Amino acid sequence: MGQPPMGPPPKRSGSGPFIALIVGGALVVVLLIAVALVFVVRGGSEPTPAERLRAAAGGLSSARAMTFKGSFGTTTSGISGELKITKGGRILGDVTADGSRMTLLSVDDDLFVKADRSYWQRQTSLLTTPYYLKDGQQWGRVSSTEINLSFKRKLTPAALASEMRSSTSYRLTERETTVGGRKAVLVASSLASFYLTDDDDHPELLRYESTYPRVAADVTVQSGNGGAATVSEIRSRIGELRDSFDARSRPSVVSWDDTPCKANSNSCRVRGQVRPPLGTTSSTTIEVRYTLRAGSTTGRELGTCTKSITVSSSTPEWVACDVTGSAWRSFSRGSETRYYMSAQFKVSGASDSDIQRMQSALDQE
Repeated sequence: MGQPPMGPPPKRSGSGPFIALIVGGALVVVLLIAVALVFVVRGGSEPTPAERLRAAAGGLSSARAMTFKGSFGTTTSGISGELKITKGGRILGDVTADGSRMTLLSVDDDLFVKADRSYWQRQTSLLTTPYYLKDGQQWGRVSSTEINLSFKRKLTPAALASEMRSSTSYRLTERETTVGGRKAVLVASSLASFYLTDDDDHPELLRYESTYPRVAADVTVQSGNGGAATVSEIRSRIGELRDSFDARSRPSVVSWDDTPCKANSNSCRVRGQVRPPLGTTSSTTIEVRYTLRAGSTTGRELGTCTKSITVSSSTPEWVACDVTGSAWRSFSRGSETRYYMSAQFKVSGASDSDIQRMQSALDQE
């Protein structure tokens, strides 16, 4: 007998395509989840420019001081060099200004400069070199407007942190760069540029550039021991001001005692009515130096004498001292009788009470 004809193949179970569909659907779902997870992870590791600024601003909150190294102000009225600025706005630094190298110290509204003789000769604007100028650098007090420090209110840790936060409301750009060979992220607005460390969690400020006031400087944030060292250095520099002079002040002699000195005398008393600087309201020491010259105001010097007074107002006071020495004795015994008197002044740049006040203010730092 022949084999019976083969019947139709058995039907496949209807669950096969369904399972395949479920498996396929599950794969799609799994892939979608994976993509979503990758996206979330990447978003967390790369903060936005605004988030970077906010994080860096938070790191400035505990800073006691900051060091800036660069340029400040325009090329015609600015300075360049290194400045240390405390949280209270006090400044110490070695800079170049007006073509002169100097150490700058700004405490509250008081501005002092340590510079060489050539700088002070320009500052005093006198026909003759002040007698108290020595070789090397000396501390002197200058007008608060003499050196442009308009940027200082902007560069305290709190002020800079505030600007970083407020910049987040502007359109920001971001790109990778380097600062001093160190990898960094530049976050910039139309007004300022902030160079931050390439640290997503705790970025720190490395460099700051501003259009107004114009600043372009590398930054070191000083907290803990670094900030304490800066405050201590400023305190020490303030102590050096005991020998400083005030380059702003212009005392004058409003009247001379014209009583002639006697012939054949060993000394000559010089007496003038000295007017302190206008606007004097606190205790101020003025050193008066009288000079006698034979025949004319430019004649040979016959001698000098010095007397110090302490005043608290602009009311004129009589100041006298005696010129002695061989030059005067020889003149008084000769045939010449005409001599001329002149005066120069050294006004103290900081009194003991001024120094104590400035150092005490550092306790707030």
